[in-house]
Amino acid sequence: MYSDQKLLGRIYFQALLPNMMAILGGTINVLFDGILVGRKMGELGIASVNQSLAVYLLLCMVGSLISSGAFAESAAAVGANQTEKGERYYSLAVEISVLVGILIGAVGYLFSGPMARVLGSSDSWRMVETYIRITFAGGIFKILLYVPFFYLRLEGKTSQSALAMMVMTVSNIVLDYLFLFVLELGIGGAAWASVLATAAACGLSFFFLLRSKDGFHFHPVFPGFQEIGKVIKNGSPMAANNLCSSLRIMLLNGIMNLVGGSSMVAAFAVTNSLNEFSICIQNGVPQSGSAMLGIYQGEQDPVSVKKLLKIQLECGLILSSVFAAVLLLSGKWIGLLFGCSMDLRFAVGCLAAGLIFGTLNSIMSYYYYAIMKPGMANLITILRVLVVAVATAWVLHPLGEPVWHFYWLCELFTAGIWMIAGLCRTKQKTGHFSLYMLDETAFLEGKCINFTVACNTQAICEVSEKIQDFCQFNAFTEEQTMTISLALEELMVITAEKSMHHQGFMDVRILRTKEGGILRIRSEGKRYNSLEYAEAGMEYLGVNMIMKMAKRTEYQNTLGLNTLIVVI
Repeated sequence: MYSDQKLLGRIYFQALLPNMMAILGGTINVLFDGILVGRKMGELGIASVNQSLAVYLLLCMVGSLISSGAFAESAAAVGANQTEKGERYYSLAVEISVLVGILIGAVGYLFSGPMARVLGSSDSWRMVETYIRITFAGGIFKILLYVPFFYLRLEGKTSQSALAMMVMTVSNIVLDYLFLFVLELGIGGAAWASVLATAAACGLSFFFLLRSKDGFHFHPVFPGFQEIGKVIKNGSPMAANNLCSSLRIMLLNGIMNLVGGSSMVAAFAVTNSLNEFSICIQNGVPQSGSAMLGIYQGEQDPVSVKKLLKIQLECGLILSSVFAAVLLLSGKWIGLLFGCSMDLRFAVGCLAAGLIFGTLNSIMSYYYYAIMKPGMANLITILRVLVVAVATAWVLHPLGEPVWHFYWLCELFTAGIWMIAGLCRTKQKTGHFSLYMLDETAFLEGKCINFTVACNTQAICEVSEKIQDFCQFNAFTEEQTMTISLALEELMVITAEKSMHHQGFMDVRILRTKEGGILRIRSEGKRYNSLEYAEAGMEYLGVNMIMKMAKRTEYQNTLGLNTLIVVI
């Protein structure tokens, strides 16, 4: 039995725009570096920035590995009401990011010369060396930035995360112009602009975390090998994405050089910048729901997981289609904007054609990551970002300009491969075909119910019959049925009155277990624990009865939502 959960969708869309803006901020940094360097230093300059992008993505890989891995454990811990465990993984993320950031920065700075000779061409490697040496010098900020980026989302503060990223964007653009056009610092000026802008965003993001009284706080911890292993395992999909992206750029730069020399490399730099720009959709849509998915997975709520995935797929389809149309209409002027001499209309068209399947692949990769299926997530990432993309470009490169077809062919082939692999895997394990990979036994057997209740007395009273029917179907005792009905009605009334002032909706879930029933009420409104009425001995005597009859009661505030859990 299931009724649409209005609160779930509302919270997702509230997080979507700020999260996309946050990702857009990082993407614009790369985009404007390319535009301003190209306008100031020509095709050689933009090619050098693109050849240096592998180092930028390496730092992103390390940061995402640590922070996303810890974040997954923290989100699941919050869903299971293990607050101390969630905060411990936050502290681990901070400690490991600082230590690894210092180490990688020092090693990269010392060996920037040999790396530049590998990444750059004969006429650009000195510029590449300058850029990556400075990037490594400030690499700790790029790695550390991922920690507040993830954990602000878990606290429901996506707008603050977006603000920090927009500060980074504006700072980078201003400093790029100042260092390149006013102070004439060359390629090194562009690198310093990115480092200083990232440092500013990192400081502001941690400030937002530190000033939160009820949020995550740092406490020195000593990590165990098992905890580090969990972080690496959970973070591997996102790390694999950045690692594969770094290798992809290196290999595709080589292929494009074979096709048409420096001009083709510069053209690829432009299309790659546009592809990075599309990341605000391809990653923004799934990342906006990753914290929610992690929490619902921790709560063993497959119904909400599937509902949220459906919302993401619909949203991704619409946004990617709109962006593809914009690219197709503006392809004629894109090359001129970047200072590129080639006509890029065909290349941009191929990129646009692959956006819908690319968004689908990205959403499903993040989905499998959130539900703790890193194997499937890694499969999608490695195929679409590296293996299929490079293989397709290599096969097409003797044809010349048709090499651009790799943009959409790699996404199409990837979608076909992982779907077949996922269906075969679930068929082997469960006996039926499914791409969700969820344990839906309780829902299929009618042992759980999810519904939405408006915050008014009439609506609350109307759900009493639905609750009693569910309890009778699942063979609850008369005492348990009475306790469940009383608990839900009393707590919903208090929530509506004191927290939400009779406005908005509450999402309610009842789960039948072997021991009894688990009740969950999730609502918007101000931070408020209705269970405190029992301790305060106020007029709601029913809460005292609930506290006495219940085996366990919990309250948590995550994603900016109040969550009450009562175990009968």
